[in-house]
Amino acid sequence: MDQPVTGVPTPDSETEPDKDRLWYKDAIIYQLHIKAFFDSNDDGIGDFQGLTDKLDYVKDLGVNTIWLLPFYPSPLRDDGYDVADYDNVHPLYGTRDDFQRFVREAHRRGLRVITELVVNHTSDQHPWFQAARRAPKGSSERDYYVWSDTPDRYAGTRIIFTDTEKSNWAWDDVAKAFYWHRFFSHQPDLNFDNPKVLEAIYGVMRFWLDLGVDGFRLDAIPYLCEREGTNNENLPETHAVLKKLRSIIDANYPNVLLLAEANQWPEDVREYFGNGDECHMAYHFPLMPRMYMAIALEERHPITEIMNQTPDIPENCQWAIFLRNHDELTLEMVTNKERDYMYNMYAADKRARINLGIRRRLAPLLENDLGRIKLMTSLLLSMPGSPILYYGDEIGMGDNIYLGDRDGVRTPMQWRPERNAGFSRADPQRLYLQPIMDSIYGYEVVNVEAQTRAPWSLLNWTRRLLAVRKGFQAFGRGSLRFLRPANRKILAYLREYGDEAVLCVANLSRSAQPVELDLSRYKGRFPIELLGRTAFPPVGELPYLLTLSGHGFLWFRLAVPENAPAGREEITPREELPVLVLFDGWASLFRDRVVPWRINMSEKVRSQLENEVLPAFIAGRRWYAAKSEPVRKVEIADHVEWKSGERSWLLTLARAETASGATQAYFLPLTLAWEDLDESLVNALSSSTIAKARQQAQAGVLADAFGDERFVRELVASVGQGAQIKSARGTLQFKPTSAFARLVGSDLASLTATMPSAQSSNTIVSLGDRIFVKGYRRLQAGINPEVAIGRYLTDVARFEHCVPVAEASNTRPRTAAVRRSR
Repeated sequence: MDQPVTGVPTPDSETEPDKDRLWYKDAIIYQLHIKAFFDSNDDGIGDFQGLTDKLDYVKDLGVNTIWLLPFYPSPLRDDGYDVADYDNVHPLYGTRDDFQRFVREAHRRGLRVITELVVNHTSDQHPWFQAARRAPKGSSERDYYVWSDTPDRYAGTRIIFTDTEKSNWAWDDVAKAFYWHRFFSHQPDLNFDNPKVLEAIYGVMRFWLDLGVDGFRLDAIPYLCEREGTNNENLPETHAVLKKLRSIIDANYPNVLLLAEANQWPEDVREYFGNGDECHMAYHFPLMPRMYMAIALEERHPITEIMNQTPDIPENCQWAIFLRNHDELTLEMVTNKERDYMYNMYAADKRARINLGIRRRLAPLLENDLGRIKLMTSLLLSMPGSPILYYGDEIGMGDNIYLGDRDGVRTPMQWRPERNAGFSRADPQRLYLQPIMDSIYGYEVVNVEAQTRAPWSLLNWTRRLLAVRKGFQAFGRGSLRFLRPANRKILAYLREYGDEAVLCVANLSRSAQPVELDLSRYKGRFPIELLGRTAFPPVGELPYLLTLSGHGFLWFRLAVPENAPAGREEITPREELPVLVLFDGWASLFRDRVVPWRINMSEKVRSQLENEVLPAFIAGRRWYAAKSEPVRKVEIADHVEWKSGERSWLLTLARAETASGATQAYFLPLTLAWEDLDESLVNALSSSTIAKARQQAQAGVLADAFGDERFVRELVASVGQGAQIKSARGTLQFKPTSAFARLVGSDLASLTATMPSAQSSNTIVSLGDRIFVKGYRRLQAGINPEVAIGRYLTDVARFEHCVPVAEASNTRPRTAAVRRSR
């Protein structure tokens, strides 16, 4: 995946943040909860005055942006995400004057401020809801929320909080109607079909922007609108709302960030960027669990796979990436198998599980292994996007899974090895939550004061790494290119921006690993290791050899050198299979068969298939005729989707273009097999797999259909029927000979399909000991001589001393010329 490269970096300054509209591309974000950071008035709860007192710590850490969790007045039944008043500060956290002072002091230190804007729902105590439940039906006040006389509407909508909620509707005794809620039943959803709601939300945004806020994290935005007959997520109407908000913001506050919280697959999140006219940033939720998977498996594939599936985004947009946050480590955007694996590896204690996720902090997830913690942090800070650090993770804070909900990862910040962890001088029983007190993660062992004094502590290491990252624009704005070394325990990639080229190499294994990297593009450059500023030998013609310690990583600046050694040609490692995101099955490959807002995605998948996947596959087949020439491109010149029962195949005429410009036509039937539906078929197709495939959470493979036993049987059966299949540009004809019925018999389904272990210039499949299916792959005009002679000897001469031909098929384009015989 290549990230767009554009813009000018934000200068590191002690003055108020500059007016660079792309500042968020260089953001390093520190996420915290006011109540958990520092208590200035000794009431046991953190507040804005306490946060202001600790801004120097945040600045010295090396971040440049603060993300505040909700601080609005609230019943606090969902830790502030149940807002009761959008235009004020909860009295527990201070006043609006305290907030304004905090923003001024943050800006004076060059820190920007992002706040939560819970746009999807409010608390049931909000004045808007209290007025709506008493207002008459049909009035604009009533229509601030979504009401129904029956709980049967929107039946196709999933329940998000499956641990606590049984329905998305809740009855209100005052309104005598059901109200809609996607989260807790005490959080009614706002009705964005009412223009007054949009006006009210913009009024809230304007209020906080005038107080100095630099951006908003838009909570739960995939669920803003509802339509019958849909799953009520990612609807076009939701994107229309976001476009309106963005246009209003841009017109009046052009330097403000909108960050989308959309826990969806990358292809769905892509839509929240629009054409650069919706949200500026969005979370890359699927990347986060796959970083944990990669370390557990000691295999780079989970990371490279999801990044290769990540669509390009507009040049003025950016991904937000993270390892942990205030919620559970969500496992919604993984397959069922991946989720089971993550639970087994990282949440064997079921008390650590909640909803579809794991409620643990970074250090306990990684068993307090400093090597793995540093490796994960290095991945976070070097992958495309703006990284988010969760408060306390920089010192390796622990959690308490015995607390309810997600409170176990929201305990007080551990400042000093004294009472209440130095968080508050209040009596311990007054604290909103007790600090961690166990022997491994307790505040007497893990705290800021001790780690500040220890030069090699996790805190000081994090500061050094952040300082290095801030020195290179390539991390925030550069492209990403994976290298493919033969050692799959090594993850290696390049981040490039302008003249900058940064090489990142990570060992995902617990043991030391060697790796040879193809750096031929950078022949003559000197790798300079960034943390120690050590110059390594220059890149030459040989593969570049490195050895990494267990869970070690290296960042290099590829500096322009003066000399470089000579060497031999590089050895190209075997390519990994790419992943095709077939969001709508076979239809995903054809722009005229998908909904309009997915045309761009369809074109990208088709281009990936024709320019990346099929050329590599065909070039490696024995039946590829021009073996001395690489395949430049493969065009699907004709196709038809052939269905039989619950199965379907895509029969294609693939036109391969060689490096010299010559073209050759091949018959290439395609099949899809899904792991959850038929894992045995996926395994059977291993030798004929073309690419991996994914449709939402369903994972599988795209393969040559001649490896699919069901396809071969259907092929033979269609011959017996003399079937004709119309394709996009012609007709596929099946013609049995007089010997067909005798040879095939009535027990076709019982015949075992066997493919030879070695490839040949044609494809051969045996059905039992009676049928020998031979597929001529290369297509040429006219009748195939072998087929013509075989049919003559079988039907006309009835020659007994040859293998009888039972059938043949060919295609006729609309010009009526025969193009293929089998």
